[in-house]
Amino acid sequence: MKDFEVFIWASDYENFTGEGLLARLFVKNYFYSSKKKIEIYTNNNRYNFNNKKSYLIKKKLYKNSFFQKYVCPFYGIFLIWYFYLQGKKVCYVNYLPLWAFWIFLLLPKKTILGPVTGGVYKKKTYTINNLVRRFVIPFFYFLTLKFIFLKYKKVIFSTDNLKNFIPKSKIKYCLFNFCLLFYKKRKNKKKTIDFLFYLRSHINKSNNFHKKIIDILSDLNFKIIVVGDKFARPNLINYINIPREKLLKLLDKTKFTIVSDENFYSLFAIDCFSSNVHVFYNQTVKPKKFYFNPKLIEDIKFYDINFSLNKILNVMKNKINKNKKTSSKFLSNTNLLYLNNLKKIFLDKFVRVN
Repeated sequence: MKDFEVFIWASDYENFTGEGLLARLFVKNYFYSSKKKIEIYTNNNRYNFNNKKSYLIKKKLYKNSFFQKYVCPFYGIFLIWYFYLQGKKVCYVNYLPLWAFWIFLLLPKKTILGPVTGGVYKKKTYTINNLVRRFVIPFFYFLTLKFIFLKYKKVIFSTDNLKNFIPKSKIKYCLFNFCLLFYKKRKNKKKTIDFLFYLRSHINKSNNFHKKIIDILSDLNFKIIVVGDKFARPNLINYINIPREKLLKLLDKTKFTIVSDENFYSLFAIDCFSSNVHVFYNQTVKPKKFYFNPKLIEDIKFYDINFSLNKILNVMKNKINKNKKTSSKFLSNTNLLYLNNLKKIFLDKFVRVN
């Protein structure tokens, strides 16, 4: 038998991907006081977790192929069962989208679940992919929720995007907006970067809109940095698979960004708010609640490039080089209380590993 007491499967546990960083945040907070020996298996690496830190013990080249995303989780489920039958505590952190009902169906009942992810698809174009996302995926959500509340007493969601799909009688068993635990106000720094963009190849990330804006702003000689995927253009700097700590240091020096319309409270967006970056967002994805400085956001129209560009340039003209200091005082009492108590709520009501 392996010399550990808790087995964790995480499809992605890297320090430069949103999925990997969300997994690290969950493991660090869920097992923060555990004295047990914990081992983490991923598609690529193996780690020991001890004293709130993860220690790499085996590493392979990072890959994010179809096989890694959609086939390897079945290997993770197999390992979960293997160690579960040996009497170990088991945890499945990710890949865990709400539409993947088979994962929740196949996992043992006592599996500790990481944050569930997913979004609401609002586009009205009628391609096969869009029709699947608008009509088939919600049915999968329905199936998954049936399995979840039959097998598990409580469930943690990364955001509150899926709250409307949860039966009202089950809301009290859910914790939403776990991702807000990423937020930590950073010291104000001199802003020397005009724009920083985060690009990842994904159908929901509005990359075509971002790329058009980048090309135009680059031609106008603004200082631009692109992080994430490889993006070769003159007059800009590109960082591929950048660790989060390095990204945060760049954001500390950044004036503006545009977030994707996939998820308003993505890790990248939360890091931007932590670093006092002015954020443009697609007006169709404005959240019901905004927890941070409202002066840091401006809506644009991803479907109207001319309107968006004009608004971006006007906002930049009015705000560039001002770099005013901000503090947590901009938060309403309700939002501030929620942010301050989120970790306590999580630990008191959702953590049960000693």
